[in-house]
Amino acid sequence: MQKPHIFSAFVFVMLFGLSACGYHLRGSIDLPEQLKRVAMQSASTDLQNAMKQLLQGSGARLVAQPSAATLVIQIQNEDMQRRVLSLDSTGRANEFGLTYRLRYQLLNAKGKSFLDKPLVAELHRNYFNNQVAILAKNNEERVIRQELYRQAAERILFQAQAILK
Repeated sequence: MQKPHIFSAFVFVMLFGLSACGYHLRGSIDLPEQLKRVAMQSASTDLQNAMKQLLQGSGARLVAQPSAATLVIQIQNEDMQRRVLSLDSTGRANEFGLTYRLRYQLLNAKGKSFLDKPLVAELHRNYFNNQVAILAKNNEERVIRQELYRQAAERILFQAQAILK
């Protein structure tokens, strides 16, 4: 009869230990008050969705109107490129590379930039192209693209945190 109580105590101790060590769920960032309401201008739907998920996981939100935001992220240029990295003996692509480039500025609600020049983020991912599992590879590329958007959103927020401190 003691086993359920011992197990419950063990689970409680483990949960307490995880919370004490600073463990956070993936996508959860401790944001200062200046980053609790963020607006994005001229961003792709994929980047906006990634930012929205990241902000929601951190207790913040993406707002539609820049006037209601404490930070406005103005996207000046956004580009996703796919290139062939290697070919097999028949000329088919064995390996692809994805490059996501982003140029943006961080503005306050009145439209004034926090920095003199725009910020640039460039992310790269390579993946193998299995000629047998074409549908699976298309799905893998879609997942990799979503991960690039999520990493870009994280990078924007980390740079905003560093600038606003």
